Amino acid sequence: MNFVRLIVLAALICTVIYVAVAWYLRSITRERLEKEWAAAHPGRDPVERSADVEAGVEEFKQSLGYRALWLIYVVPVALIAITWFTTN
Repeated sequence: MNFVRLIVLAALICTVIYVAVAWYLRSITRERLEKEWAAAHPGRDPVERSADVEAGVEEFKQSLGYRALWLIYVVPVALIAITWFTTN
């Protein structure tokens, strides 16, 4: 029963960390794209900026760096499993 509690607690903690890191990465990517757009297109329509930035953020979500966030779940679960198997 304690093992199940450990897994549930680890999943909750990993989920909170995943959401926080994903939000942070999207936020800094959006800010970087907005600055790049403002420097390349001064005085242009903000609607165009918004569309370009959203497209850039969607492209970032498909990148390897963003997909690597799943390691936040994989690594702790693997460590718990290895520890459990080696001690039993």
